[in-house]
Order: sequence, then structure tokens, then C-alpha cells
Amino acid sequence: MHGRIPCLKLAEELALLIHKELSRNTCDCILLSGGIDTSFITVSYAFLGGGFRLAVIEAPWLSEDLPYALRLASTLNLRIAHSRLEGRSLRDSIDLAVSLLAIADPVEVAGASAVALALSSAKAEGCNCVVTGDGGDELFLGYDFLLSMEERELDSWRHQMIMGGAYFVVDDLADALGVKVVHPLYSSVVREFSRGIPLECLVNKGPDGRVYGKFLMRLYLHLAGLPWLAWRAKTPVTHGSGFLEALEGLSRGSPPLEGWEPSRPHAYLVRRLKDMGILEPRCEEKPRACPVCGRCMEEGRCRFCGAVLSKGGVSVYRGLTGLEH
Repeated sequence: MHGRIPCLKLAEELALLIHKELSRNTCDCILLSGGIDTSFITVSYAFLGGGFRLAVIEAPWLSEDLPYALRLASTLNLRIAHSRLEGRSLRDSIDLAVSLLAIADPVEVAGASAVALALSSAKAEGCNCVVTGDGGDELFLGYDFLLSMEERELDSWRHQMIMGGAYFVVDDLADALGVKVVHPLYSSVVREFSRGIPLECLVNKGPDGRVYGKFLMRLYLHLAGLPWLAWRAKTPVTHGSGFLEALEGLSRGSPPLEGWEPSRPHAYLVRRLKDMGILEPRCEEKPRACPVCGRCMEEGRCRFCGAVLSKGGVSVYRGLTGLEH
């Protein structure tokens, strides 16, 4: 692992900044996903003398993230709260996400619904401030698609994120639920700090020879005695949380309403939007109209149904097998 010592020093500085941010906000709960971002926050906070009263487990039973979140909570002796992904709580979380986003993209709705369920659990547990890992992927290059970018493109991305160009749906969900949330990995101080981190401390090879994003945070976790966690692959919240699978199950038997829906979850979400009276009309500008749902596209992507235009054609979610042309 190249650049080990300087990258570790930067990770330790980042840990100190996070500790100060959390102490200032007197945060007592964290949405623990079992991913790198919330794990780094939880571990570094504990090592520096802080600690959370409660870890709200974002992942439901049988999800990919759950074993990591539970093992870390056990290692740090953290009390946990866990919401089951079933019945009314599932439907309420999806409805809240749909009402705020007003879209029928199953991938986006599933991700937001997972967060909504976790925030509802935190509220029920009386959390006065809830910490999230938002901002880690944006500032420290955690998204897989960033790993193949040229350095010039990464510099442009980093500049945009440092200037505050990220949007987190958790903020809207928290406002709707009346919950205070804090993103220590995207505070103004951390954003400015990230400006001076060299690229090799963000993207580098792990002990298995694979290239990873968020290298400095992974290195910190590895040297904290958690290699089983440090080098885990990134799992999108939609799959890691199990919410996309739950949405698939909930939407069984949902027939197409307008004839364009490429999957059962699309049809289910369109039906909910119609019931709420917030179904977006089709695009009046024909050149911008999505070839899948007819809504307006922006820069080759349809926010409403999730379709993406590329040289290879149109990709859109068609079920748990993934995106299909």
C-alpha cells in the first residue's frame, strides 16, 4: 500500500475534525450502514474519547450490509436500534420518499426509503442529533465510476464538491420527519481540508492489489484492527440495505398504468404518485422527452424514471437483474 504514512496522518487529522464537529453538535446517534463512511466516523469518534448513545442500523435483516454493521457495533459495544423492513413501516418509508422526490425511479426511491426508515427509527428512539456518512463518497472519491476518471476530470469533480455542489436527500427526509441531521464528512471545515489531500490518498491499491476510493479512511480502519471492514467493496444503499428487493416484493401484481413502465416497481410508484396527485406531466419539448416515460430529460438522464441515454442506447431499471438496454 503506497503512501501509507502521509495518508494515515491525513486520516488522523480528518478524525480530529470530525470529533470537533460531533462534539459541537452534541450528536448522540449515528445511522450505521456498515459502509466505510459511517464506520470511519464511528471508529474515529470512539478512539478520540467520544461515543454514540445509539447506532441505528440502516440495513434490514438478510441484507449485504447487516453483518458489517452488527460486527462493528459489537466490537465497539454500541447499543443498536433496528427497524424491520416489513408492513406499514416499509410502505410509509416509500410513500415519504415518493412524496418528496415525486419520481418513479425505483433505484432512487429505494435509496431514499432506506434512509427514511432509519431516520424514523432514530426519532422513535429519542435521538437529539443523527449523524450520517453523506459527503464521504463525494469528497473522498468513493463512487466506482470515479475510479476510471482521468486526473483532470477528478480535479474538476473535487472542486465542484468542495464548493458545496452535493445534494443529500436525507436533509429533506429529516426536515419532513422533524429530525436534526449532521454530515461531519461534508462540513465546511472538512470540505476545505479535503482540498489539500493528494490523489494517492484518495484512490490507491489495497493489500489485495485492487484499486479503492476513500483510501485514507480505509487505511485508518485497517490499522485500527478492522481489515475485514476496511477493504470491503462499496455496496450501493439500494442493494446493501435490501430496499430494492423489498420494493420488488411490494410491487408484485402491479400492472402497467400508462403502458410505458419497464418494471413492476415503476408501475407501483406511478400508482402511488397518481394517488397522491403529484404525477409529473409528460414533457412538452419533444427533443428533451425521455424515450421511456416521456418526461423531460436533463443531460441525457431522466430524473423521473431513471433512464439514461448513452452511445449504446437507453438504459433503465427493469428488475433485480439490473439495467437493461
